[in-house]
Amino acid sequence: MKNSRLLKRQEEILRILAENESVSVRELIDKLGVSGWTVRRDLERMAAEGVVWRQYGLVALTAPLSLPAFDSFEQRSRENLAAKQRIGLAAARLLKANQSLALGAGTTTTQVARELSRLNHKPLHIMTNALNIALELAHQPNLQVTCTGGDVRRDHFTLTGPVAERALRAHFYDVAVIGVSGITLKEGLTVNGQLDAVALEIMIEQSRRLVVVADSSKIGQVHFVHLAPLSRADVLVTDRRPANEFCDGLANAAVELVLPDSIV
Repeated sequence: MKNSRLLKRQEEILRILAENESVSVRELIDKLGVSGWTVRRDLERMAAEGVVWRQYGLVALTAPLSLPAFDSFEQRSRENLAAKQRIGLAAARLLKANQSLALGAGTTTTQVARELSRLNHKPLHIMTNALNIALELAHQPNLQVTCTGGDVRRDHFTLTGPVAERALRAHFYDVAVIGVSGITLKEGLTVNGQLDAVALEIMIEQSRRLVVVADSSKIGQVHFVHLAPLSRADVLVTDRRPANEFCDGLANAAVELVLPDSIV
């Protein structure tokens, strides 16, 4: 697993390149505020992974890269809102009293948190790396909420970095509930941000059961960072029944499909 500082620099490089057709190495050095040796080493790694190309002192993405994780949280929250609300309710109803829960950051997991709060849910101990989710849950006496701490990512309410990672690794969870950017039979679970992927990977490692919440637009999508194979998930909660081929793949991977209408 790459260290957090490296991932943070690489995400910033991607952000800069996504906003510009090409950028000079000198400009990257100035914007990142690190040594030329550090930037060139990062670019060598990214070039080896096929993400960027370098020529005559310039750097560019090898292909246009969709990075919706860089959009504002408010903007992403409005996308497929009704579906996310239905998913949030279905996922909240799956949880049992006195479970320990790792709840990842994201717009769909925020809807899970809102439903837990609205339902005045049975007692749970919840660990989250999302400031907004902690605030959603803080006023409910039945819910014991712990924030990981860590570096705050602007516009995303996400806590990342070594402090967050240590907090997540220090605990074990009955269930992890996470959102993803894409989910396919072949590539499995994928997300956009490398820093966020680190936190989610730890949640997955430390949990006995994994519940993935994803609206149907995420099915068939592949995004930048591989998180886990599909078979690592125990449950997929989505808003509409996927195509038969995908449903068969879920069954073969022993992943339970849960639709909002199936939860009473």
